[in-house]
Amino acid sequence: MSRNFLEKSKIYLCPGKYCGYQNNSTNCGACQRGYRVNTESICQLCHETLSLYNFMYIVFMALLALSFHWYFINRLQKKKQREFTLVKQTILYFLSILEILLAFIFTLLTFPPIGKLTMNVCQVKLLSDFYPMFHNPIVNYRKKLRCSYEVVYPLQSAIFVLYTYASLIMLLLRPLFVSIIHQKFISASIYSALHFYPCLLILHALCGGFIYFSFPILTITSAIFLNAIHFTLIANGENNWISFIRKLCGNIQNWIIYLVHVILLLCGLISLTQFEDEYHLILLPTVFLPVFRDHLQSYPESIVNVTLHNVIITHKQSDGNYKELWIFYTNMDAIQPKFPMKTEFRSQLPLSPSMSSTYTIIVRLKTLETCYFDVSVLDDAIKLAESLDALITYTDGLNCDVTFLFPFCFPRDFEVIQDGWTAFSVESEFSRLQAISDEWRISDVNKNFAICETYPERLVVPKSITDEYLKRSAQFRSHGRFPLLCYLHKSSKSCIIRCAQPLIGSSVRRCKEDEGLVNAMLTQRHKKGWILDTRHANVVKSAQNKGGGCEPDQHYALWKRLHRHLDKHNVLQESFTKLMDACIDQSEKDRWLSKLDNSNWLLHVKEALTTACIVAQTIDCEETSVLIHGSDGWDTTLLVTSLAQILLDPDCRTITGFEALIEREWIQAGHPFRLRCSRSGFGRSSHGQESPLFTLFLDCTWQLLQQFACSFEFNDTLLIELFQHAYSSKFGTFIFNNEKEKLKYNGIKHTVSLWSYFNRPEILHTFLNPFYEPNLSVLWPSVAAQSIILWRSLYLRFYENQIPQREVWDEYLLIKGKEIQLRSYVNKLRQELLELERKCTEKTNMIKTEKDSVVTI
Repeated sequence: MSRNFLEKSKIYLCPGKYCGYQNNSTNCGACQRGYRVNTESICQLCHETLSLYNFMYIVFMALLALSFHWYFINRLQKKKQREFTLVKQTILYFLSILEILLAFIFTLLTFPPIGKLTMNVCQVKLLSDFYPMFHNPIVNYRKKLRCSYEVVYPLQSAIFVLYTYASLIMLLLRPLFVSIIHQKFISASIYSALHFYPCLLILHALCGGFIYFSFPILTITSAIFLNAIHFTLIANGENNWISFIRKLCGNIQNWIIYLVHVILLLCGLISLTQFEDEYHLILLPTVFLPVFRDHLQSYPESIVNVTLHNVIITHKQSDGNYKELWIFYTNMDAIQPKFPMKTEFRSQLPLSPSMSSTYTIIVRLKTLETCYFDVSVLDDAIKLAESLDALITYTDGLNCDVTFLFPFCFPRDFEVIQDGWTAFSVESEFSRLQAISDEWRISDVNKNFAICETYPERLVVPKSITDEYLKRSAQFRSHGRFPLLCYLHKSSKSCIIRCAQPLIGSSVRRCKEDEGLVNAMLTQRHKKGWILDTRHANVVKSAQNKGGGCEPDQHYALWKRLHRHLDKHNVLQESFTKLMDACIDQSEKDRWLSKLDNSNWLLHVKEALTTACIVAQTIDCEETSVLIHGSDGWDTTLLVTSLAQILLDPDCRTITGFEALIEREWIQAGHPFRLRCSRSGFGRSSHGQESPLFTLFLDCTWQLLQQFACSFEFNDTLLIELFQHAYSSKFGTFIFNNEKEKLKYNGIKHTVSLWSYFNRPEILHTFLNPFYEPNLSVLWPSVAAQSIILWRSLYLRFYENQIPQREVWDEYLLIKGKEIQLRSYVNKLRQELLELERKCTEKTNMIKTEKDSVVTI
């Protein structure tokens, strides 16, 4: 399966939800206190800090006890009105507050980290976390495995400790006030507390999970309801607002009660805002004993669990142990057959060709793999398939809540050596630019995305252009995407510029500020430039009738225009779909070659590379600047600018430089990854905005890698990994449409950057090209039809045997390793030879000196 998206666990997994392995133990069982089982069935120490939601839950339970205190104190006042004065009642009120407050503080100080006003907690995921005793698994239908422990440590025990502390403090504190309050009132208040505290503990033990998930609603509802009752009692049937306000303001007790209600309401509202981030209450099916098949093998007696973010297939090994396979929802591209209703499904669901009386569900993955579920029970097959189909629809680009995706819940399980979110900043790119030219500056004109939602907040612009010019130019360009520098040539100072189409319309509007901005990017040596439009001339005319268009010759006299049509959206997506149809069906070679040719995918690769070569030739040979745009400036525009930089800039052929290129020219430049990668080569989305443009870019890069194998620091493993993570990932790099969306969902804080993972030494090593030799020259690839070949290691890696290619590659690596060893040995011998020559020369000189001295004597 794909390494990142269909992951195998490293050890045999324990059965059940809460059974795990203790340290230095090979037996499944309950975890120790303060530990919780992770996804790999290992008991892991709980080290998460107390979240606001968990804190408010403990506050709620404390306030619940306080409300019972006040209720019984109020009842005591009603029974003994003459003896139990307002002063005594108020003292008891404040004593109960002090007791609960001290108990709350002592509770926080008791749990690790001991002595601090916080605590380490285990993350609560499901309602069942509060009731693990009901989820003890039965192994092989015989032995019941006991895995009951405090899964939500210490949220259950903390309430018991809280009430215990409150009772002890009450027994110590209230007798001190016997001289002020009569003993019988103190005794009555203590007896009432000793009655309701056990009741609250029983309530918490039985219904703690339900209270935990519902207390924000309970708090808000009770605050509003009690406040309404309180106002009704104050009004006492009167309709005079002035009298009501006078009664409310003139009584301190009314003020205190009103304040308590407001605090309860605020606590409930604050807790409710944290609810969605903490928990997802989704009930999904479990299917027992299907047969799961992939391109490698078949797994009988599996258990399929549809969880919050993925499908987990637990299958039985030959030795009787269990392993898990994970498939992210975002990696599922299509279900075959699709069926909206149960009755329709009965006629569409095919029988498995390999098994009698079983029903097969085919799942196509975005990473181009195909999985099969053979289910023997029709109702289970329907339930599973409908659930998967609904989840694919939910994770669609427009309908999906980004915070629902797995990257927002992925616990970082590796040490970050370099933070990928800050590795490729505008400042670092600007420092490289300053070494070439000092005619540029960083502008904050797009602060808070004021003029362009799809550009970063900080931009590199010409020094001679003011921010006011940039604002006017943004108004003149589609989506506010005004001309922006992509690449500056070191020797000629000519540059690559990208933007969106100008909004000239049928009236041929003009913007002098935009003209000035474009002309300011021309070099002093050559006051001429090229505008490369990635649309056909007829498409441009149609766009002009709708308000768009291209730069008029009379207003942009220093620029010549060239049209290089590059397909996108539906045409490119259809081509990719046909390509995958050809890759799946390899029954007849002639038919397969015909399908491959009809897909036109290799033609798209050829056209993209040809256009990039034109840009590179204009920059390097003619020393002329090039402005590139299509309609929106975030699709084919980025494809051409990034490929041209790979041809021109040797730094873009290193691993770090290639990552920086993708970050700068795709992610920060506003390519809508979530929309474009919402479907791969098998399915179609509801919004129809999917398009494999990034896949086309990676394919073009792979073509260059084949033609210039020694000029790239990385191998095709890096390209395949990028393809997989673009479509489905546990990292947050490719899940947003632009920088504004990333900031809106606080992606930098809540997700992990893919570059942080890639740049770890053990991962980086797998991407290295052993034949790499830095090449400072411009790359001039062949774009002839016979030079453009199919990327078999990506498109066919699940449909044909890849072992011969891997064996050849391993042999290459072995030969290269021996070559490195021999070169090292040769260098060592050369150093030894030089050392011997030096010693020989010294000895010769010494002998000559001695002879000379003898002759002189």
